[in-house]
Amino acid sequence: MLPANTVVALAQSCDHSAAEYLLYKYRGLVRNKARSYFLLGADREDIIQVGMIGLWRSIIDYCPEKNVSFLSFARICVERQIISAVKAATRHKQRPLNSALSLNQYVEDTESECTLSEVVASEEIADPEAMVIEAENRRIMSDLIRKMLSDFEWEVLKEYSRGRSYNEIARRLACKAKSVDNALGRIRRKVSLAHDYLSV
Repeated sequence: MLPANTVVALAQSCDHSAAEYLLYKYRGLVRNKARSYFLLGADREDIIQVGMIGLWRSIIDYCPEKNVSFLSFARICVERQIISAVKAATRHKQRPLNSALSLNQYVEDTESECTLSEVVASEEIADPEAMVIEAENRRIMSDLIRKMLSDFEWEVLKEYSRGRSYNEIARRLACKAKSVDNALGRIRRKVSLAHDYLSV
């Protein structure tokens, strides 16, 4: 078993298996933190998703030179993320979470040149340095959303992004149109959570 610091370093070097291992290993920490908070307009699973964003940020931002264990740093990041989400939800309680974003976009492994991160609207950036930062933010957002979606939700999003109707998606995925509708509602909510709270 590799030390946590080593696994985090691998994850920061774009080792996806290392990142997935950390997200799985510390999910219990997120669940425990989520029990202590109430998020307006969301259920417990939504709070867990917000906490997972905090865990993801802890993986990205962790610096062992600060002499703080990854577990302690992750605990702080998760709690701060949830607290920020609670405060943001209070400020924006008039805004329907599941209608905040349009999903009429393409995902990264389709024939389109667009990426999943373009689900989140962004302004045109002319400054080269800002473009690099924006590209990195989009990559992080894309990776995060893929991890937040179930396999079924991911397949629904891909089909929907190709312009297919609910009935067409249902036929292709061998499910009911109502299941497609419910999945898209969950996807909108998760994308909105990622967008709102990754930028906190």
